[in-house]
Amino acid sequence: MRQTMIVIGSGEVGSAVAVILQRAGYAVVLCDDVDPAWPRRGMSFTNAWYVGNAELDGDAAVFCASVKSIPAVLKREPLIAATTWSWMGIAEALDPIAIVDSRARRRDGADGPKARAHAGVLTVGIGAGFVAGRDVDLVIEAAPGERVGMAAERATGVEPGDMRAIDSASGERIVHAPRAGRFATRRRIGDRVIEGESVGMLGTTSIAAPIGGVLRGLSARGARVAEGDPIVEVDPRGDPVLCFGFEERALAIARCVETVLASVVGSRSLSGTPREAAAAAER
Repeated sequence: MRQTMIVIGSGEVGSAVAVILQRAGYAVVLCDDVDPAWPRRGMSFTNAWYVGNAELDGDAAVFCASVKSIPAVLKREPLIAATTWSWMGIAEALDPIAIVDSRARRRDGADGPKARAHAGVLTVGIGAGFVAGRDVDLVIEAAPGERVGMAAERATGVEPGDMRAIDSASGERIVHAPRAGRFATRRRIGDRVIEGESVGMLGTTSIAAPIGGVLRGLSARGARVAEGDPIVEVDPRGDPVLCFGFEERALAIARCVETVLASVVGSRSLSGTPREAAAAAER
């Protein structure tokens, strides 16, 4: 039996973590809300929540409507289980060895997973909004730069869902939701757009492309959008190929998470807390 990992958040960071952990030999369950709004669907498994399955760099995630269907998916080792079921419910059923939260608590101020996880389960938080020892056992830096993917007491800079600081192009290429609502669109990731062209609707509000290029990010039709969520991203380089596959920063973070977890899981001296074990493994 493979050891189970739970990853919360199906954006490009959470999806990259899920793939790297699955390739490392773990059984991975990817959790998210109903109709998630993550726009970089060509770089993530978010489409699984809408069409039942999604592929990322040759790996696949299959949506599971209930906890009972998750073990059957995990038995097929190349597959990652995707679900809207709460991570706490999954933890009760599958007894994971670690929980990785990639959302940076972007929508609420709820406690991090450490307060709700069972004793002995390692908890990891990626990006701003987490404090090591309080919200999670270990924090991973998400901000671009030399420290991306490194362990920290408190992460600084951007959150995993904030795309403005990921690339060198201006933040003007990003559209953030002016209010909460349901997003509607007929466009697809990789489509070419011109500046000012309507690419979707948020309720009765038309959402226009901020610059010309290709759609690198576009929330799915029917996505439940919170005010301020990034919903459209245009890549001015104009190459649709760049809209698909791993995002470099997400991959760096995922590899760090896998390294830390492998060290902790492989250690035989886990008499301390999960945080202490992780720190010892890093040293």
